[in-house]
Amino acid sequence: MVTFIYLLIATHLLFVGATCPTLCNCDLKDAIICRGTSIKDIGSLLLPSNFTYIHIMETLATEITDKSFGNMPVTLRLRLEANHLTSITRNAFKSFPHLKSLKLTDNKLKTLPAGMFDSLISLEQLFLDKNCLSSLHPNLFCCLQHLEELILNRNQLTSLPDELLKNLTKLISLNLSRNKISHLPMSIFSSLTKLKKLFLYDNQLVTITSSAFNKLGELLDLALYSNSIQFVAQDAFYHLPKLQSLKLSKNKLQLLPYGLFLHLPQLSTLTLYDNPLKELPDVLFGKMENLTSLWLYNTHLTTIPNFVFCNLTNLQLLVLTRNAQLDSLPKEAFSGLNNLLELSLHSNNLSSIDNDVFQNLQLLEKLSLYSNNLKVLSENMFYNLTKLQILHLNNSNLHTLPGQIFQELPSLQMVYLHSNPWACYCELTDFKMWFQQNQNKVYNPMSLVCDTPFTLSNISVLAAGESICHYTTAKQNNLDTTANSQTTSNIQSTYSYNNIEFTNVKTQPISYTTSPTATTWETRTIKNTVFFVMIPTTAIQDLNAGVLKPIPYVSNVPYNKIIFFLHLFNTVLQMFALFLCSVLLVLMRRLNNYFEGLTEPVVLLRILIPLDPVP
Repeated sequence: MVTFIYLLIATHLLFVGATCPTLCNCDLKDAIICRGTSIKDIGSLLLPSNFTYIHIMETLATEITDKSFGNMPVTLRLRLEANHLTSITRNAFKSFPHLKSLKLTDNKLKTLPAGMFDSLISLEQLFLDKNCLSSLHPNLFCCLQHLEELILNRNQLTSLPDELLKNLTKLISLNLSRNKISHLPMSIFSSLTKLKKLFLYDNQLVTITSSAFNKLGELLDLALYSNSIQFVAQDAFYHLPKLQSLKLSKNKLQLLPYGLFLHLPQLSTLTLYDNPLKELPDVLFGKMENLTSLWLYNTHLTTIPNFVFCNLTNLQLLVLTRNAQLDSLPKEAFSGLNNLLELSLHSNNLSSIDNDVFQNLQLLEKLSLYSNNLKVLSENMFYNLTKLQILHLNNSNLHTLPGQIFQELPSLQMVYLHSNPWACYCELTDFKMWFQQNQNKVYNPMSLVCDTPFTLSNISVLAAGESICHYTTAKQNNLDTTANSQTTSNIQSTYSYNNIEFTNVKTQPISYTTSPTATTWETRTIKNTVFFVMIPTTAIQDLNAGVLKPIPYVSNVPYNKIIFFLHLFNTVLQMFALFLCSVLLVLMRRLNNYFEGLTEPVVLLRILIPLDPVP
């Protein structure tokens, strides 16, 4: 019995070895793989007929003829990938009666003869991508009634015949992307009632008509991005009740028709970015409970209509960035987005945001407002964002912030405030107090530096100390004025200003500006002596009001420059000393070499000052 088993195994091995061509590999069960540049003619391989899977790739074969394959009654999959095929005869695949999948990817085919697929009545997959096809015969696929997947991307197709897909009633996936198609025949997809995936991206389509997709009731995925679409009919997507993904980005759409997305209840992905959209209609989106993300960046939008997103109740991510003309947001712009987790509004030109624009975003966790032109924000801007964790306000031209603006954000983990021109005046005092107590919540806190006034320029807001602003109360003694005598010229009082006592001062009405740095020349009579003093007008105003805001002494000595030049001078000295040491070492080295070559004692003076040679 054991001998019989050994004989069977040996017979099987001999059979397999005898049926596998020299340039091929038959290690996989029921499969043969032939590859390499040594193969120039597929017919010369003499492929056996007992394999269900045949893979021929990366050869120098240029054609497939009627004689390239013998009878292949059991072959189900044939892959002729990455060869140099330029021509295929009409009956080249006639010997594959049960073929299910044919892959001709990455060859150099320019045309396909009519009827070449007529014998493949069981074919379910056909790959013709990465070729040079510029046109297709109207009846090329007429007999492929069982075809479920047709791949034609990465060719040179400019148009499609009206009858090309007429008999492909079982087609599920169609890929026509990366061609040069500029027009879709009116009824090109009318027979594809079971189609679920349609890829038309990266073509040259200009218009989407009403009837383009009206028979595709089972469609789930529609990719139209990277075309030149300028117009979409209002009802172009009305008959796609099961559509889950719609991509319209990178086109030339300036306007979207009213209610364009009203009848897409199953939509979960929608992209509209990289379109020159000027405005959005008031009604655009229908009820889309599955839509979780919406991308609307790189447009020409100037504002967002109120309630435009109100039907997107389950949206979690909204991207409205890099819209150079978007400068304002109305109060109800984000109304209805109760489940939004992340809102990106960065890299716009926002200068005006309504105080209540974020009031309904109670679940928001991340808000990006950086790279805008905000300048100032109201104290209650973020008052209802109790879940907010990350806030980006950097590079937004902010000069100051209210001290209480972050107080109502209990979940705040990090706020980005760098690259803003902070104005370090009294208005920043309250914010600075919050800043000092919450440095761990501010990204790179030392990067917040003063832009104005000039004396504090490039000084850290934290390091500015009491120079920003501090208040004192002036002493006010012996007021002799009465209720009937309110003229400032008769007020007798004593004031203290920078440790100088002003007694019996006759003050006069003074005009002043609100600029904290503006100054004015004023005349004061003090004990019958006239002085000309230059006092900031805000100090004069507070002096007359009885409350003085002393101007902190700020030295005009440029200590920073002095320290810089001292460091520079020290560095130069060190470099000079290093140079002298190097020269000395070279001289010592030369002296050492000289002594090593001597065999007799010498006088040092003789070495340093050679004597004249004896004549």
